[in-house]
Amino acid sequence: MNVRLVAYRRETTSDDTFDVEQYELDLQESPNVVVNYNWVDLKNPDQRKASFSQTLKLPFSNANNDFFENYFDVNLDSLVYNAKTKFSAILFIDSIPQLKGFIQLKSIYMNARLYEVALFGDTADFFTDLKDNRLKDAFRIQDTTNPELFIEDNQLDHILTLPNIVASWTTGLTTVASTTTNDIMYPIIDYGHTTNPYSSAMFWTPADVYSQGLNQLGGNVTDAFNYYGMVQASNLKPAIRIQRLLHIIAQKAGYQIKSTFLGIDDTNASTPITDTQFFSRMFMTLSTEHSRVQTLFNTSAGSEAPFIGFQANMSSASPATTFPVTDPSGIGLVESVFSNLDVDNEVFDPNGLYNNQLSDWGVGGITGVDTPSIKIPVDITDNTLLPTGTITVKVTLTININDTISPSGGNLSVVTLRPRWYNQTTNEPVGYGFQQNVSTGSNQTIEVTQELQATPGTIYYFLLECLPFPVNPQTGTQNATATISACTIETEQTDNVGLMSGGLNGEVQMYHNMPDMTQADFVKDLVNRFNLIIQTHPDNEKLLLIEPYQDYINAGTTQYWTDKLDVSKEQVIKPTNELQSKILRFGDLEDEDILNKRYKDIYNTVYGTYVENNRNDFANNEFNNFSVFAPFIAQGIGQWSGNTINGALPNPNVAIAYLFKAEQGEPRSPLETMKPRLFYYSGTPIDITGTNPNTGNAFDFNIYSNQFLQTGDATTTNNKFPLCLQYNLDTLGSITADTKLLNWTWYSPNFNTGFTFNYFGMTYSEHGFYTDYWSQYINEIYSDEARIMECYLNLDAIDIRSFAGTGFQNVYFIKNTLWRVISINNYLVGGNKSTKVTLLKVIEKLTNDCGAIPTFTNTGLMTWVDAGTGASTTITNSCCEEVNDSWTFVQTNASTGVGDCYTNAVTTDFTFGDNENTNIPPEQVPMPSLMPNLQTNYNIITTNGNAYTTTFYMQSTTLNSTDSIDFSYNAMQTQIMSLSVLSMNYVKVSLLGSIMSGTNSGKCGYFEYDTVLVNRDNSNSQVGSSGGDLLKTNKDSAFTTPAVNITTFDNRGFWTPVIRGNANERVHWVAKVELIRQPLGDPDAVIVPTVRAIYQNAENILFQDLDYLIWN
Repeated sequence: MNVRLVAYRRETTSDDTFDVEQYELDLQESPNVVVNYNWVDLKNPDQRKASFSQTLKLPFSNANNDFFENYFDVNLDSLVYNAKTKFSAILFIDSIPQLKGFIQLKSIYMNARLYEVALFGDTADFFTDLKDNRLKDAFRIQDTTNPELFIEDNQLDHILTLPNIVASWTTGLTTVASTTTNDIMYPIIDYGHTTNPYSSAMFWTPADVYSQGLNQLGGNVTDAFNYYGMVQASNLKPAIRIQRLLHIIAQKAGYQIKSTFLGIDDTNASTPITDTQFFSRMFMTLSTEHSRVQTLFNTSAGSEAPFIGFQANMSSASPATTFPVTDPSGIGLVESVFSNLDVDNEVFDPNGLYNNQLSDWGVGGITGVDTPSIKIPVDITDNTLLPTGTITVKVTLTININDTISPSGGNLSVVTLRPRWYNQTTNEPVGYGFQQNVSTGSNQTIEVTQELQATPGTIYYFLLECLPFPVNPQTGTQNATATISACTIETEQTDNVGLMSGGLNGEVQMYHNMPDMTQADFVKDLVNRFNLIIQTHPDNEKLLLIEPYQDYINAGTTQYWTDKLDVSKEQVIKPTNELQSKILRFGDLEDEDILNKRYKDIYNTVYGTYVENNRNDFANNEFNNFSVFAPFIAQGIGQWSGNTINGALPNPNVAIAYLFKAEQGEPRSPLETMKPRLFYYSGTPIDITGTNPNTGNAFDFNIYSNQFLQTGDATTTNNKFPLCLQYNLDTLGSITADTKLLNWTWYSPNFNTGFTFNYFGMTYSEHGFYTDYWSQYINEIYSDEARIMECYLNLDAIDIRSFAGTGFQNVYFIKNTLWRVISINNYLVGGNKSTKVTLLKVIEKLTNDCGAIPTFTNTGLMTWVDAGTGASTTITNSCCEEVNDSWTFVQTNASTGVGDCYTNAVTTDFTFGDNENTNIPPEQVPMPSLMPNLQTNYNIITTNGNAYTTTFYMQSTTLNSTDSIDFSYNAMQTQIMSLSVLSMNYVKVSLLGSIMSGTNSGKCGYFEYDTVLVNRDNSNSQVGSSGGDLLKTNKDSAFTTPAVNITTFDNRGFWTPVIRGNANERVHWVAKVELIRQPLGDPDAVIVPTVRAIYQNAENILFQDLDYLIWN
């Protein structure tokens, strides 16, 4: 075999890509180059190392001297060869490429006449080239003339406008570069900026919101938009398609991508991006470091300086205004005012400071004049900074004054004008003003800049005054006519301002709205989430071939290597213990939003986490995947009726995420920072249908500006809504067994908050990140059948060459077993000895292949259907505890092993606290409590298992003796509780009633009831009298004993006690409920004798919880 070394460099110093010459270098002797290939380089690309590095010595031959250009001659200059440059090199065996990398000149030995060079592997490494770049750096471009200068890459930057928000859901918004993109969209997410959570009220017509504010909020229309949770543009944040972001990151690092899964193929110049139906429809939330989207306003074209405040101009010239220019009194003190200054076009005004009509503030000013005005906000709605103490306002106007006066017809050459601001409270001017003599007969520009005190609540209005000159009374009043053709009123930039939060009509720059993470961490998350294999193309180190592990290995072929086995050397078979961890935990980051935080607080795990406990006594440590995202939890919105959220939508087709903070008993509030989220959006909004139950008017979903009440600025969505979910659903409905999840595994979507609802059903889907992308890979390491083999194989040049391409994709048949290559160790290039290879046994069948699909119920019992036929079926423990350690299996047939499977955490209860006190101002309404208002809540430890006792409260209001009214938690939750499977529950109800209106108003009564409720075989019933037993009565004689039933359940298994009162009387009821619960025995369970472990002295081993250690 002939070992050849070929190097490449340009013939000249030009940068011409095609000006490259091939040099076949002379070797002193066949080099002892060893190479290693390791699966880890593909599986963990962020840890990739060079496959080889070898030092060689080359003689001073003509071929070598030509390549190095006699570099040993220190007096030569202007060489093309540069010792600081990497030059490509390939090591061949005959004509077969073995190693592709680079050559580096290390030393020159003058006496020995040798070049010492290093030949090292192709380490073109995506992660290394990303360096420490932040995610935001993907939207900066290095200036070609000054490497220290970076300019903004505005390919996705856009103006925050109402039409752009709505367009982002369909055809795409318009960027500042005048292109259209749907890679940025604005999801409807409740970030906590309104008084109440988003509900069906956001779909009300503007007129309905206005009338509700008048009728239910004491005429406070301004607060109505916050109280009812209307969607305002400044309260929304953008999201970016992660497919586009990954593509931009790769391009900026100098790489191309080819991936079917990602939907990116840079080798296809005409269509590099395609819709994959899943990955390409995933978006990442932006502006996570701020409570609102960051927008930028520039003072001039090309300026990057931020601007804050407002700007307004005239949409059309003012009508001609006639005003007096003489003062017949002769004293020259009368001032006339221009009354037609209508600066009506707001360019931007995110804080609502400006209004073109003073009367719109509900105040008076100078009689007969409605003029531009400013109101300093009491509470700046978007938390934008104002200049400390003052606000600087500039007025620029163009005026043309006729040079002829009337009625005399005389000439007028100059007029004295004085523009100035007035304080509305005192009607006194702010300062004396700036008098300007203005020539007549042509357009003249007037400019005045004035500082106004930024005292909250202060209103200023602007007047353009004329100072008449005194004349004789006989002359009389002379008038002039003027037209104002242009006027701009704006706040000036100051040094102590920053980016605006939620500023409408400001520029949303991606650079300022990216999550604070490195590009490498973003890519690493995707690699870990989808178990991606990143491989460089064997002929193009800058072309990344990326596919999920399962797709990668499915594209491989079977190679037959039995004949290559070196039987003279030992073959070692080992278990995979050294590759295993004791616990596998695949999950995302915890965060402080209401649903994620409360789920973590209750269950001590992050929503959507997959955990697998490895029953291997020799395994150690815990594996935790890498993640930069928190779970995205969308919930169905509630129906607003009356003056609160009352139940689910009649047409349950809308769900959103609620990403706000809500401490127990405190008002909800926005999160200042949060983790980014991933969600699915199909690209097509759904249609909204429904009516406002308070008015009967059909929905009319609008996006509003902050100035809607002053300007009417709103954009209709035509009742379209962007459905953004943690499931790949294009329209809202129950998930199925085939639904893809944006969590690691299925978790119940039940969250009893009182304002959110489960519209997704309880069908279990296995298509989380773990099952779809990791289960096969994990199974080949953790299965009881898993094996590692170390052996020696006689590999040739063609075999080795394949590992620069598809070698790790293939499976290898050796002695009746299929194997995957884990590593090739110290292969000698051009040698004739066998090479050590480590392999992993191929296992096609998953550890658990249940064949049945569960649906969860609110009682915890799962129902099952056959995965193939969809027919109801029974299951064994292979579908229950062997799938999920937290599930409980109860065997019902000893001969077949069939039984029931129960889940222990179906519903997450976040029931509301008291929200009925109408004396609480809307902005102070507390969020619901974490749990019901419990007086006591204890576990009772017994020798027979755990019992449970609790005390809580419920209430109701009856109006007559015919309607049975549900009791509820705090006037909101009527599904009081569900019974645990196989449990008995003693319930005692102490009931207080007071008549609020009617014949016997003021009378009251006290009653006590009890019952025993049981759950056997997942069926609820009572022991004793139906309805419960009345134990005690203490009441006014005129107070009618109510009809109470405390043994009723709804069709979903929830306990729903009801009450009927007296005719024509409104009675308020408050009940104290005392509950004691303990387990029941299962009559169908197989009884297995309990054998207790004992000490050497034959005594039982007693735990601190008074239970005994069982021998197994």
